[in-house]
Amino acid sequence: MRVRIEQLKNRTPSPWEAYSLLLLIGAAVYVPLSYVIWTPSLESPLRYIGFACPLCGGTRAVTALCTGRPLLALQYNPFALFLFGLLVWGMISFFFLVVPLKRRVVIDATRQQVATFWTCFGLVLLANWAYVLWAGMYRIPLEM
Repeated sequence: MRVRIEQLKNRTPSPWEAYSLLLLIGAAVYVPLSYVIWTPSLESPLRYIGFACPLCGGTRAVTALCTGRPLLALQYNPFALFLFGLLVWGMISFFFLVVPLKRRVVIDATRQQVATFWTCFGLVLLANWAYVLWAGMYRIPLEM
């Protein structure tokens, strides 16, 4: 596995950077607005199937983190905080590497390394899902 910085031909965001920008900017507008005025409810899989998904409590975890309660955030959903960190990295790398410098951090990996990564990712996601179900924090609202 090798990490390198690649020179780009244009400043078009990668799919991950575009997803990060869309999700983080949307959340930065939607979440605070939802505390002030009525906004349409974003329904989670829990509402449809009655069973917690691996990321249940993720919005509350990120909100708790952003309001200065990191231990509570970890109790809600630790994996969601990891994904939030990756989204923030995608946004930061776009605004501070791609836009001004036309460069991007690239990880070169073999097929076996990629397969190992996705296997580990899946196992961590399953372990997090077991934690979410065991802890039951998805049932507890976030007190502001």
